[in-house]
Amino acid sequence: MVPLGKIFHKYAPGFLKRIIDPVTASIDTFIERTFAEAEPGHLVLDAGAGECRFKDKFKGKLRYIAVDTAWGDQEWDYSNIDVMSHLENLPFVSAVFDSVICTQVLEHVREPQLVLNELARTLKADGMICITAPQGWGVHQPPHDYFRFTNYGLSYLLQEAGFAEISITPSCGYFGYLANRLTVIPKILFWQLKNKWARILLFPLEIISYFLFVLLIPVVLNAIDFLDHKRDYTLNYLVRARKRIR
Repeated sequence: MVPLGKIFHKYAPGFLKRIIDPVTASIDTFIERTFAEAEPGHLVLDAGAGECRFKDKFKGKLRYIAVDTAWGDQEWDYSNIDVMSHLENLPFVSAVFDSVICTQVLEHVREPQLVLNELARTLKADGMICITAPQGWGVHQPPHDYFRFTNYGLSYLLQEAGFAEISITPSCGYFGYLANRLTVIPKILFWQLKNKWARILLFPLEIISYFLFVLLIPVVLNAIDFLDHKRDYTLNYLVRARKRIR
C-alpha cells in the first residue's frame, strides 16, 4: 500500500502543500525554480537521492542520475537509484556533471567536507551545486545522523571545496521553525504509550492534539513567519554555489 504522505505530495495542489507541509514545499520550489531555465541535455547528479523525488520533475527535460547508499529510511523504495555508492568516493570521471543536487543529505554523512570535495570534482568548471541542509531538526534516520549546520558553517565548507558565488537562504524564520516543532507534540505524548488501552482511552485527546498542533496552530504560525526578518532560527538552509573556475 502506498503511504498517504506519498500520495499527498504527488497529487496535492501546490497551495495545499505550502499550507500543510511548507518544509517539503520550500525544498521542491527551490529546486524547481533553480532548474526552470536549464537547457535540454543538462546533466544533473542527485547525490543522496533517496526515493528520487526530483526524477519525475526532470523527466523529459534534463538528464538525471541518482546515487545513494540506500541506508537511510528503511521504508523507502530505492529501486530508482542509478548508482549505489558512498558519496565520498563516487564512480564518475571528473568534470562530467553540469549540476549537482544534494538535499537533506550532509547531516547523514560522517565527513561532509570530503563529500563536498568529491561533488566538486565531478562538476564541470562553473557547474552549479544546489544544497539543502538542516539547522534545526531532531535526530532522524539513526544511527546515520551526525550534524546540523549554520549558514557560516556551510559557507566555510563550500569555500574549502572550491565553490564561489555562494548564496545561502533560510527556509523559514522562527515562527515557521516553531510551527514545525509543534507537530511533534502528538508523537511525544501518544506514540510512546506502551499500554494499548491507555492509547485507546486517550484517542479523543490525540485527535484534538493533531487538530491543534499539526493543523491549526502551525497554519497560523506559518502565516506570520514573515514577521521574523532576521531568521536566525530556521529549519533548513537553501544553498546555491558554483564551482570556482581555476
